[in-house]
This record gives sequence, C-alpha cells and structure tokens, in this order.
Amino acid sequence: MDIADNNINLAENENVNINNINNINNINNINNENNEIITDVLIVGGGPAGMMTGITAAQFCPGKKVLVVRKESDAVIPCGIPYIFGTLGGTDEDMAGRLPLIAAGGEILIGNIVEIDKVRQIAYMEYINQDYNSEDEQNENIAAGADDKISAQVLTENINKQQQSTKTKDSNLVSIKFNRLVLATGGKNFIPPIKGTDLEGVFSIQKDYNYLENLFTNLIPKVKKLAIIGGGFIGVEFADEIRKLGIEVHIVEMLPHLMQVSFDLDVCAKVEEILKSRGITVHTGCQVEEIISDPSEKKVAGLRIKDKEDIKADAVLIAIGVKPNVELAKKIGLTLSRSGGVWVDAFQRSREDDKIFAVGDCAHKQDFFTRKANHAMIASQAAAEGRIAGMNLYSLRLSRYNAGSVSVYSSEIDGLAFGVAGLTQVQAAAEGFDILIGESRLPDHHPASMPNTTEIYCRLIFSKESMQLLGGQITGGQTTGELVNTIGLAIQMHATATDIATMQFGSQPRLTPSLHPMVAATGDALRKNVQIV
Repeated sequence: MDIADNNINLAENENVNINNINNINNINNINNENNEIITDVLIVGGGPAGMMTGITAAQFCPGKKVLVVRKESDAVIPCGIPYIFGTLGGTDEDMAGRLPLIAAGGEILIGNIVEIDKVRQIAYMEYINQDYNSEDEQNENIAAGADDKISAQVLTENINKQQQSTKTKDSNLVSIKFNRLVLATGGKNFIPPIKGTDLEGVFSIQKDYNYLENLFTNLIPKVKKLAIIGGGFIGVEFADEIRKLGIEVHIVEMLPHLMQVSFDLDVCAKVEEILKSRGITVHTGCQVEEIISDPSEKKVAGLRIKDKEDIKADAVLIAIGVKPNVELAKKIGLTLSRSGGVWVDAFQRSREDDKIFAVGDCAHKQDFFTRKANHAMIASQAAAEGRIAGMNLYSLRLSRYNAGSVSVYSSEIDGLAFGVAGLTQVQAAAEGFDILIGESRLPDHHPASMPNTTEIYCRLIFSKESMQLLGGQITGGQTTGELVNTIGLAIQMHATATDIATMQFGSQPRLTPSLHPMVAATGDALRKNVQIV
C-alpha cells in the first residue's frame, strides 16, 4: 500500500562502519555511579516513525547520543505485511533493517518502557528476552546480510552485560536518563465490541515478527475459508494475497463499496471487479453482528450478518482500523486530542513540554484542508513526522506551518495500481467545496505500441472558485505510485490549475507518456471552466 515503508531501508546496501554495529544493545554511556543509561535523545518505539526520528536526529544533531528503545528485535515493514502470505512467501522477506540508524550513529535497545518521570527526565525500561535457540537460528531471524548477522551476535552478547550493569537496586527495571523524549508508540488495532472476537482462529494484523511468523507457519496453512471484516487497504490486499494460496475468501464491508473511505466510486468498482474475477466473494452493505463459534464454543465457525445469511469460515481477520497507542502519554499527563492522539504542534512537540515529542500513529493528525481530525495512520505519514521531529529536537531548523495531512495512498491488485491524494470528489462536495473535475486517459509510454504499455487514468479535483488543487486519483501501472506522490506534493504546495498546466516536465518513450497525465487532466478542467463561464 505504501511505498514510503522503504524509507528505513535506504542505507541497507551502503558501506557501514563495522564499529557502529556495537550500537545495538551495546550502550557505552553508562553512569556507573547511578547505574543508569545516559542518552540525549530517547525514542520510545522503533517502527517507521521512531526509526526515521532516530536516523534524522543522529544526522542533524551531531554529538548527541540517540537511543531507540523498541520491543521487537526484528521489525517488519508494516505495509508489506499482507504480501508475506503470498507474493513474498515468508516473514523474513519483509524485514526492516537497523543499519540506517546504526550507520548514522544511533543506538538500539530491545525492551519495554514501562514508566517515565518527565520531571526528572528518567525512563524505566524492562528488557525483553530474545529466545534464540542457537546462533544459526538467531542469524536467520535477523534481516539478511553479513553486517546484520554480526549485529545479531552483538545484540545477544550484550543484553546480559547491560542487564547486570544497569538494573535499579529495588527492581528489574533499567533507568535511562534523557533530555529529549520522542514517543513513537504506534497504534492498536480496533476490535469491535461484538461476540466472538476471542475465539480461536480470529486474528488481526500486528506489526510483530513472531506473531506474523506464527500466522504464516501455523494458522494460514490450515485455513480453507477466510472471512475478512473490513474492506479497506489491509482487508483488500490481504484478500488478494491469501487467494493466491487457493483459500476461499470473503470480504465483508459495512459501506456500499470496498475502499469507499479513500476512493471515489469508479475506482472502488474497479477494485471490486478485479477481486470478484479472482474468485473472492465481496459482501458490501453488510453489518457483522457476531463471530460464530463451532459446537465446542472455542473455535470460529463464521460470521453472523444482520438480515442476511451467515458466512461460514474457519478463520476471521478483523481489519477495520487502528487507534493511537497513548498509554505512556496518558501516564505522563500529555494532552490528547479528540481523535485520541497526542496533541502536537507543527514541529511534533507536545503541549505540556517542548522537550517531549510525539510522532506516527500515536500523534494527532488533522486534515490538510478542513483541519478536522485525520486518521492517516500510514508509514509514509509516520516517517514524515519522524523527519520533522528529528530535525527540530534542539532548534527549529524548519519554518513550518502545520497545514495537516494530505493523505497519500497507493496499492496494486492483479496488475491494476490505484492511488489517491487529498480529497475525493465525494469528500470535497461533502465539505461544501464547489468543485471542478479534470480527467485524462493516456498510455504510460509513447508511442502506445511500446512494450508493456498501460493506460493511465488521472482525475484531478479543483476548487472552482480558486482553482486550487484539492485532490487526485490515479489508476494504471507501475508509474501510479510516483504520480500520486506528485499530486500530493502539488496539494501541499497549494498548486493551482495554472501552476500544473504550465508545469515543465521531461518525457522519454520507454518511461513516460508524451503528455504528463496531470497536465492533460488540468487542461480538461480548464476547458470545462471556460465553457461554464
């Protein structure tokens, strides 16, 4: 779904100083008198937001010690999770490496922050034991690469050393002294308040290596019929991948169409058509009342749908959304927004303390146009917030107005790529915008007879009054993701139809259309506007 997940893998193949490998669970800055770890920047959470904050902080704050504490030794790429079960063929193929952080000079500890004293600037951490049965197994569980295998050895060798040298006297907790704190605690899956969510065979997607490996190894191979509650990105992508294994798949969505929260109806209809052609049964406009158990009342047997027939299934995936994980933020008294995230300013600083930041799924987000709460809990948004926080921990390096989240999404099913940025036509109309729509259909190479050519459909939505770009959608081939990113940038820069129509662009027969799809769609909108006038 989200091409920005690879932000934290950019340096995997670069030359890394082998001495920096010792920065994994090999914290040298220990105050022996007080038995505490001392760091300048403490980042709680090691997903895309936390890792990007750490990388950026290490790069922009030379001389400052940067420490990431996360629960997982091996982190997965969040938006690659559905592909573990089909295209990738295993959890080990979806690993997010540590080397970019280490190469920048950052450090990692595997543990759980259980308490924070924000006045004294001390966090208390409990170590999480990594149950490696052998050195070979340990190395296999770390992302591929010789440097990562060395880091795995260093990790386990140094856990015991640190446990002995940094425990507080009256407990098994380790104290960490800091002067900048970044919460990157992520989100939690939303589980509906219906009967049966605790049955065997009912699961949600968690960003945890061991959890996903268990699904891949023990649950999915036994499944014959899978029902998915939720027709958003996770539900649709997971359905498409699981179907490749020959499993019978049902998607149940309460709205009239799949993907309707993110796309206009014509794109939704295309997605549904492709899924149905692949043998996936789509149930829209359906409300799940209960997850049914088998006679033992222990295992799942299907779904009970309001006013419709039951759906039989021996496994159920719940994929209806994520809510901010703000337990630590609550403990230290940070202000939460109405949407449940930590309130932050334009530089990701909390309201109570400008030395405490929040990034990623745990932080509040607002819509770019309406300033209403926005639930764009995606890796690209999280990584962007991490970059902002990392640059501005000690001084405001960027002059930034927090305009809000543009919400840029993309995905691909069976050769059809589709993406969106900004408001959809339905959303723009619902917010009261008087809109103008421009469309274009072009081959993505020129001439159209060029091999592997795919049609690109581009829809741009403008405010009729100001002609400012409000949103856009693309369907097509492999160029879709970057076209959507370009639309997102244009929205962020408050581009107008005139700006886009006069945009200078390069073209090459094997790489691009002869006319940029955005320029063509904008021209269509301008012609319509002239006709209206």
